[in-house]
Amino acid sequence: MTEVATTQNDAVAVQEQQEEGQYQDRFLEGSQRIVPYDLLAARGNADKVNDPDAKVYMEAKELFRKGYELCMTIPRSLDDDVLEKHEEDIKTASETMVEAWIMDDKAAPMSERILILGQQFEKVLLKNIPEEEKEGFFVKDSLLFSAWILLVGRQHKHCITTLSLAIDTYPDLPARVFFLRASCYLSMNKLRLGIKDLEKALERDPKFSIAYFVLGSVYLSMENERENAIKNYKLYLQNGHSQTNDTIHALYALSVLVNHKKRKSEAAEYYQRAKKAEEEFSELHGAHTGLSDIKKQAILAHESPEEAEKLIATYTPKKKYDQKMQQLIQSGILNTSFPPNPKRCSHCAATHAKDKPEAPLLACGACRSIWYCSRECQVSDFKASHKGQCKQMQALKAEEQK
Repeated sequence: MTEVATTQNDAVAVQEQQEEGQYQDRFLEGSQRIVPYDLLAARGNADKVNDPDAKVYMEAKELFRKGYELCMTIPRSLDDDVLEKHEEDIKTASETMVEAWIMDDKAAPMSERILILGQQFEKVLLKNIPEEEKEGFFVKDSLLFSAWILLVGRQHKHCITTLSLAIDTYPDLPARVFFLRASCYLSMNKLRLGIKDLEKALERDPKFSIAYFVLGSVYLSMENERENAIKNYKLYLQNGHSQTNDTIHALYALSVLVNHKKRKSEAAEYYQRAKKAEEEFSELHGAHTGLSDIKKQAILAHESPEEAEKLIATYTPKKKYDQKMQQLIQSGILNTSFPPNPKRCSHCAATHAKDKPEAPLLACGACRSIWYCSRECQVSDFKASHKGQCKQMQALKAEEQK
């Protein structure tokens, strides 16, 4: 009987391993976002921008990658014996990805596997807590993990409750936590509460420049708040970075907001700065910033009717822009989790040529859009995935150069 039982257990273990090996994770709709920093990385231009927020984003993305890769090595089971065996990895993966989310939430997409990890993390944390104490028990990373899940799921009210508990319990949380709670309030159209949290984020970190930009945009959407919109857009320009799409939006907005008789020249200056910044952005990122309402207003206010019509037609509508981004993702040129990087082998993540620490990575000879440390990695990656992507990458590169 013992021998038979052992054989059955072994068979179950093998089946579970096979299932884990076949498992394909799925990122939740809307949680993966293309941001301009991804375009920079995909074009090999990341080193040409000295925006500190870009550096934070890339660091957060790398941190998320490490946590996610560790997460994918953990069985998806909630059985106590599995959790005990993988307890440290569950904690490390969870804490690492939560840290990445707090650094920059755009760098941390949510997936089905991460949702399961959240359950595993919660169960691991509660395993030694008496039953009567479990209801009121929580730790910082567990609260933030829950808030992350709730925010991605658009459960804004519950996310606010969870973040509020974290803020009240852990007074050392960074500015981004207030920013995330503000985003929930704004999504619920509770603008004044959102403004209050954005101001708290700036109290926590006066250099948290994105809060100025969002404040400007919120005030822009409100009646009789022109001066507050102007004030915060200007503060963003003083504290933000000149090479971001938010800077371009702020400049276009200011060119409209100050466009009065006594300030016509100031408005025109903002508009010219916006156009110049747009050109630089397009050169670096390979795409322009689309056509927002405020940008359209600025064009109509500062260009002749003929030139305005031409410019408006030039800028790709947002729907087509999003379709282009999805095409880039599907082709492999852009991967929202781990984009190709001329400083990292696309197969093994090495940062230099194999056995040659001083030598740079080698680009694929056909598409020149993906990099490897060795012939071995190139062959392995080609067989695994790049074979189906290379021609698409070549076609998109050719289209981009037209």
